[in-house]
Amino acid sequence: MKIFISHTSKNKDYGNLLVDLLRNIGVKDIEIIFTSNIAFGIPVGKNIFNWLKSQIEEKPFVIYLLSEEYYESVACLNEMGAAWIIENEHATIFTPTFDLSSKEFQNGALDPREIGFYINDEERILSFIQALSVNFSITQNPVIISQSVKKFIQEISTIKSSVKAKETSISVTKNKEGQSIITEIPTLHAPITHPYDATSNNLYSKLIKLVTERKLKEDELLMLHYIVDAGRNKLLTGWQEENEVAHIIEWGKINDIKNILSSHYSRVLSRFDLRGFTEVSAVTSSGNTKEVKLKEAIASNILDLPSEVITIIDEVVKNNFFEYKEEDTIQATKEEDLPF
Repeated sequence: MKIFISHTSKNKDYGNLLVDLLRNIGVKDIEIIFTSNIAFGIPVGKNIFNWLKSQIEEKPFVIYLLSEEYYESVACLNEMGAAWIIENEHATIFTPTFDLSSKEFQNGALDPREIGFYINDEERILSFIQALSVNFSITQNPVIISQSVKKFIQEISTIKSSVKAKETSISVTKNKEGQSIITEIPTLHAPITHPYDATSNNLYSKLIKLVTERKLKEDELLMLHYIVDAGRNKLLTGWQEENEVAHIIEWGKINDIKNILSSHYSRVLSRFDLRGFTEVSAVTSSGNTKEVKLKEAIASNILDLPSEVITIIDEVVKNNFFEYKEEDTIQATKEEDLPF
């Protein structure tokens, strides 16, 4: 059995600490599946959907790392549904600020009445480790477990404080009688964004500038979403192009996105090439291009896009929402239209 950590990449810091905890208490590296860390994620050259499907079908112990961002991700919800149907055992762990009363959680696939726990709850973490010992070779040294958990909780608190949504400032005013009134006013932190230089000529800054100035076309923004969501830094072209298009169509159906990108795929690749975003990564024996990839300056930052860029891409995705009918529904509709 393996441990599969179902999470959104926006919570990868929590996930990485969870992986460290599992390893420190004795879980083997080969028993951990965590896609936000290349050491525990999808092997090079593997199709992301097929690989994840094969791992889920092996009935792993699933850790659902739930957060507001998790429920905002269509890919995560699809992953949750697939894992929930197949998995044998699971644990539900909440990020520190997750609202258990949210309608998404209360009405989701997971039973909200089932006991879960917050990731910074030390006693629950210890109980969780004890439960894991049924299927995994957990160390029997209580000192190692205690030290590992305390270190984990301490590091979790560091992440929690760095993403804390609000703090208070003090406002002093006077009433009609001239008495001072002290009021605590909640203030919001500005969103943490990946640093980039808007005046720089490097490719990553160029990409960010084009998005924020809304100079990229809709299909190009959908391509960026596809690359990030499906983990496709390399894209098929030439005689293999139809395979990539088929992959995009399937991805679109899973995520309820219109088929604009699949229809415009060749044009988008050409525009990315002209903008200097891509380079040839594989050719045929006769020297024809069969695969391109994002240039390193973009590829190394693509998973940490600034919040304003993510917002713009999300707008385009929402504007291209399309609910696909199941094949049997379509067939049934056709049969109902028959005159006999």
